Amino acid sequence: MSGSHDWALLDDPQVQRVIHVVARKFGTEYGLALERDDARQEAALIVAEKAGEAREMLAAGPGLLHRWLCQQIRNAWLTDLRHQSRHLSYEVALNGAARGLL
Repeated sequence: MSGSHDWALLDDPQVQRVIHVVARKFGTEYGLALERDDARQEAALIVAEKAGEAREMLAAGPGLLHRWLCQQIRNAWLTDLRHQSRHLSYEVALNGAARGLL
């Protein structure tokens, strides 16, 4: 699986800076769901997994890489959070079944 990742792009100082800024942004805005270190790791994985796209964004400027990376993380995390919010805990399901609601 690691053969499909291009880790070399992560050595670029501009990419490191963008990842740092994006991680700080998500750590602040979504701190309850996504901590800064987790956001940094997620951003690095996205850059490595989609290195071709990330290079295109960086070639157009670090601002575009920032925007693209924010969209990638937001899409991934918000989708996960939506799925989690639809999940019923065992206790809620048990109480609902006991009351004949499920």
